[in-house]
Amino acid sequence: VSNCYVFKSRLQEYAQKAGISTPVYETVKEGPSHEPVFRSTVLVNGVRYDSLPGFFNRKAAEQSAAEVALLELMKSGNVAQCIPNPV
Repeated sequence: VSNCYVFKSRLQEYAQKAGISTPVYETVKEGPSHEPVFRSTVLVNGVRYDSLPGFFNRKAAEQSAAEVALLELMKSGNVAQCIPNPV
């Protein structure tokens, strides 16, 4: 598995070990149908984390949102208690 696609798995693992609800993703497709771009938001324990803008597929946008969430959770010290630091 590429390091670019482990963030959702790590966030899921964090939620399970922390005993909180499963992360919920909301993904929006924007732009023309022949050239859509995606952005995503993940809800973790009542907090929303937004992806970076401009992804060309849903999966990449969701991975970005999960990465943002993990980075913010690391800053607060919550992730280190449950899972290794993200790659």
